[in-house]
Amino acid sequence: MKHILVVDDEAPIRLLLEKILQSAGYRVTSVADGRAAITAARENPPDLAICDLSMPGIDGFSVCSMLKRSTMSNAPVLVLSGRVTEKDVQAALKTGADAFIPKPVEREKLLAAVAEWLVVGEKRAAEGNAAS
Repeated sequence: MKHILVVDDEAPIRLLLEKILQSAGYRVTSVADGRAAITAARENPPDLAICDLSMPGIDGFSVCSMLKRSTMSNAPVLVLSGRVTEKDVQAALKTGADAFIPKPVEREKLLAAVAEWLVVGEKRAAEGNAAS
């Protein structure tokens, strides 16, 4: 069962994402801030992370960067945010996000993106293991 880390400071959004992902058969860890996301990723590295940009303390841009430098170097990070300016999208991608999904997101689009990026993560991990 694939493990997904959800990072969003808004409880209703975290709960909605949990419900959608769990109903699709994923194991979900959800946290409310960037510091908790880094801790959760170190303790139990996910196969994929979904992260908001606007959070108190450590923002989503920093979380993306930290996750990519940690045990999640091969795992995709998807940004799910209401901040949809071209500047925000480009900044998220520059800091390590693999994809940007605007809020509000439709269930089917979210699940399609998750499935697609999990395959990418598996390929990255296989390539990394082959290089070792």
